[in-house]
Amino acid sequence: MTLATPRDLGEVRARIAELVARLAHEPEGDAVVAAQAAHELQVRRLEETLAERTAAADNALRAVASLRGITAPQAMLAAAPEALAQGSTLDRVILSVPRDGALAVEALHVRDDPGASERLLAALRDQPIALEHPLIETEALRRRRATLVADAAHNPRVHRATAAITGWSDYVVAPVAVRSSVVAVLHADRPAGGALTERDAGIVWTFAAALAQAHESATLRRALRQERRRIRELLAWLDARSGELADATVSLVPQPQSHVPLPEELEGHERRADRDGSPVLDAVLTRREVEILRLLANGLTNRAIASELVISGGTVKFHVNSILRKLHVANRAEAVARYYAFQEGARPRARDAPRAGSDSP
Repeated sequence: MTLATPRDLGEVRARIAELVARLAHEPEGDAVVAAQAAHELQVRRLEETLAERTAAADNALRAVASLRGITAPQAMLAAAPEALAQGSTLDRVILSVPRDGALAVEALHVRDDPGASERLLAALRDQPIALEHPLIETEALRRRRATLVADAAHNPRVHRATAAITGWSDYVVAPVAVRSSVVAVLHADRPAGGALTERDAGIVWTFAAALAQAHESATLRRALRQERRRIRELLAWLDARSGELADATVSLVPQPQSHVPLPEELEGHERRADRDGSPVLDAVLTRREVEILRLLANGLTNRAIASELVISGGTVKFHVNSILRKLHVANRAEAVARYYAFQEGARPRARDAPRAGSDSP
C-alpha cells in the first residue's frame, strides 16, 4: 500500500468537495452534505488531538534537553522529576532507582509545594517497593514500557504502602532503561487535575526514553573525562621521570673486582689497536658507543654529551640504549660500572712486572 503525500491528500479533499457539490443537487443531497460536514468535524478533531499530542511530546523532549547540561548522571536523575512536571500537565513525579531487589525513592517533585515534596519523599524512603510478582512495577520493568494504572486504591497489583502514602487514584509508571538495565523508574500522577489518560502515559514514556539516552550520554562523557585525566597524569609523570633520567648526573667511583661476569660472546676477543678502551668494549661496542660510554663514566648528561660530540639528543639516547643492550645491563649506572671494571681488567697486573731484587738483568 502506498501512503498518500500531502499533495495527494489535498487533491483527494478537493475531489471529495467537488463530488459533494454535485450530489447536493440530487434528491438526497441534504443527507450527503450533512454526512460530509460530520466527517470534516471528525477530521478536525483528530487533527487537533494529533497536534496536542505532538506538542505534548515536544514539551517532554524539551524538558529532557534542559537536563543535558548536567554532567553528573546521578544529578541528572535527581533533577528529572521537576523537569517532567514543568514539561507536562502532571503535578507529582517520583523517581526511584532499583537497588537490592527493591525500588528506592531518590527524588520527588510536587508542583508548587516544596514542603509537600520533602514530607512525601521522607515517607516514601521508609517504604521501598519490593520488586515481586505480581506488582505492576515488576511487570513494567520486565516489559520495558509505560503502564497506566487506573483505580489504584482497589487494584491488587498496586503496592499498598506506597498507595496509602501518596493517595493515588491513578498513576503512570515508566522505566528508564539504558541498554539492558533499568537505571530508574518514574511514577507520575495528577492528584487534583482529573483522571489520567493514555496520552499522559505516552508523555511519560517519551520523557523516560529520552532521559535514558541523555543519561547514557552523560555516563559516557564522564568516563571519557576520567580517562583523559588519567592519561594526562600518566603523561605528566612520564615527562617528569624521563627528564630526571636524562639530566641526572652519574658519579661513580671504580671499585676493584676480582671477577666480572661477561656474556659468552665476549670471551676470547682481543683488543684492537684502533680503539680507545678495553679489549672487551672494543670488541662489542662501536667507536661512537665507546666514546659515549666514556663520557657517561665522566658524569656527563645526555644533553652535555650531545653538545660535546655535536650530535642530537635523540642520537645520544639511541646509542645509550644500544650500549645497555650490548652490555646486558639494565641502566646507565650498571653500564658505567662495567666500563670501569673492564678498564681495570685491561691494566697490566703486578705479577707481570719484574720483581725487585731478582736476578734478572
